[in-house]
Amino acid sequence: MRSVQITHLSEGFDRVQLVDVEPPTPGPGQVRVKMLLSPVNPSDLNFIRGDYRQALEHLVWNRGRPHPVFDPEGRLPYPELPYALGGEGVGVVEACGSGWLARRLKGRRVAVAGGPPHGTWQDYCVVDARKALPVPDQLSDEQAAMFIVNPLSAYVMLTRVLRVKRGGWLLQSAAASSLGKIVIRLAEQLGVNTINLVRSKESADQLLAMGARHVLVGEGEGLSDQVAEITGGKGADYAMDAVGGGLAGAMVQCLGLGGHMVLFGTLANHPITLPSRDLMMPVARLTGFFALNWLGQQHPLQMLMILRELKRLQLEGIFEAPVERLFALEEVVAALEMASTKGRQGKVLLNIGQR
Repeated sequence: MRSVQITHLSEGFDRVQLVDVEPPTPGPGQVRVKMLLSPVNPSDLNFIRGDYRQALEHLVWNRGRPHPVFDPEGRLPYPELPYALGGEGVGVVEACGSGWLARRLKGRRVAVAGGPPHGTWQDYCVVDARKALPVPDQLSDEQAAMFIVNPLSAYVMLTRVLRVKRGGWLLQSAAASSLGKIVIRLAEQLGVNTINLVRSKESADQLLAMGARHVLVGEGEGLSDQVAEITGGKGADYAMDAVGGGLAGAMVQCLGLGGHMVLFGTLANHPITLPSRDLMMPVARLTGFFALNWLGQQHPLQMLMILRELKRLQLEGIFEAPVERLFALEEVVAALEMASTKGRQGKVLLNIGQR
């Protein structure tokens, strides 16, 4: 079968290869999914460059370890090269291992939470049955392929990490991204006001057209004055940052008394410059969010409740995401190059087995 893999970490895409490998066999509690579509997400680029590995090596629990792990218990090791890329997608379960949960999925269309070393950019992907979620018939393959990473992250950060309250003010960077648009729609349903930061007038016009009320263009200059004017001098109750660098520091200065900001991306690839008193004086909080480790800390029943809520919201169109273009699996490098360009209006998808 075809499999998109890398043999060495690289800043570019020269190490991304389409290779032929044997189809995987599902073990106990696993299913084999015939993949249809899979998106290109920022996390996929991180696995190509090795950003996650580099970050893990700095963590205290990896001191002295020859190979970094995502969790202190070592249950989630960073994958060994070579590994297959792709973090999510949609497909049909065509084989299963032992276990009631795996068997009940056979023949069903599912959204898959994958990731290296057993990525979704392959003809067939083997995953734990708990990471294969049946999707409603009303949902298109395109939307089902993007059902997990952005919707789950947006929902969890708003409702479980920030615990937003109706009437509050939420400031977010990279608001024109697929996740940012989800946050705007979800916040509106939750009764939360959003202030959305973008880099261009084109992106601002797009957000205004979809109903966003407050959209600011720029890199953070004069941001606190603008937020103060919008919020009547109160400041933001919550903030979400996917950029880092100087913009993140400027956003911290916009937090009101008891404000809470979550960091979940590093698009600027620069560290935050943050005077300690910018947090001390407003008694504000900074929280990091990495979906893989957050999910690993949750009870299965809690996750079941969250997934049920995600399905309901998906059918209401809250997580609807535009698609920029579909690429054949053989065109993966071109897909990666498009996914890396700024100013895209939608997601880049790989067409693996969809007719």
